[in-house]
Amino acid sequence: MKSPRLALLLLAAIMASIAPLANAIEPIPETVGWRGFVVLGGGYIDVKSNLVAGNRFIDVGKADIDSIYQSPQSDNAFSPVVTGEVNYTFGNGWQAFLGTALEDAVTLDAVSQVGVRKDLGGAGILQGGVMFSGIPTVSWEDPYAEGAPREETDHDAAGLRLQWDRVLGSAFQATFSYRDISIEDERSGQGVLSVSCPVECQDLLRREGDQYVFDLSYLYRLGANGNHLLRPMVRYTVDDRDGAAVSADSWRLQLSYAYTGQAFTLTSNVTAGSMSRDERNPLFDAKTDADRLAIDATLFYPLPGTDRRWQLVAHALWGEDDSEVRFHDSQLFMMSIGVMYRFGARD
Repeated sequence: MKSPRLALLLLAAIMASIAPLANAIEPIPETVGWRGFVVLGGGYIDVKSNLVAGNRFIDVGKADIDSIYQSPQSDNAFSPVVTGEVNYTFGNGWQAFLGTALEDAVTLDAVSQVGVRKDLGGAGILQGGVMFSGIPTVSWEDPYAEGAPREETDHDAAGLRLQWDRVLGSAFQATFSYRDISIEDERSGQGVLSVSCPVECQDLLRREGDQYVFDLSYLYRLGANGNHLLRPMVRYTVDDRDGAAVSADSWRLQLSYAYTGQAFTLTSNVTAGSMSRDERNPLFDAKTDADRLAIDATLFYPLPGTDRRWQLVAHALWGEDDSEVRFHDSQLFMMSIGVMYRFGARD
């Protein structure tokens, strides 16, 4: 349940906060064999940001800025939508998987994973995976460089995710994620002309480092048939970056809803939160703290005569970062449409 990852380094914290509505791990079937899904389509994205460079598929974000005091400019692009997962069930409650889990597909944070799941019976389902960037992401070598085109550089985030669904037979779900964030050519602050930024200043702006994310949510099933799902979630994120002005603690509160019916399935998420930086950004002599808000919705419509194996998937999302420093403000609107196909044995 999420739209495919466009692998953008834009509004990363907002996008990471938009979890799926009923993001429970799907039950592991008893029948041995291959299963999975694939989504193909296209999307449109409109971004206002001074920090976005895009990815290998799309180019979003203005390469030139006149000043670090300017507000972000709008840019837009069309992009292919490609995501999916293939898994193999061994029996005895074990399953291996590769790709983007369906419960990760309705958010832009749909990181690719390879890992295993184990059904523990009454204790729940435990999942562990290695995360990696399915689509190479690019960033600016120096987001603050003024008066000349900014150069792009590779941005990578790899790590681990542990997820425990139906904890001890309850409706709780707990998730821990760790990512090692690396930037091939980190030159933040070197191209600034309007203020002085010596080596000590540049060190405060280094974006590489570690990220730790803790999620806790609870799933309510409502209605006579239990087909109305409500999931409140709280997320705490620690960004332990090399630069103290980039390091931060963040909180997210999210309320997700889904309706599952014979005619269609609809999911929606509303998330709000705040981020607090450890130190002041030396270029602005202020912390780039931010308040965040995002809303999204996804529609799954089974195509007639396909036994629900083929489904139309439409997604729309709006989000914004309201920073204490307007250079760091961001806003995003995205919409996509595609077709999902489920394959493999069905119990």
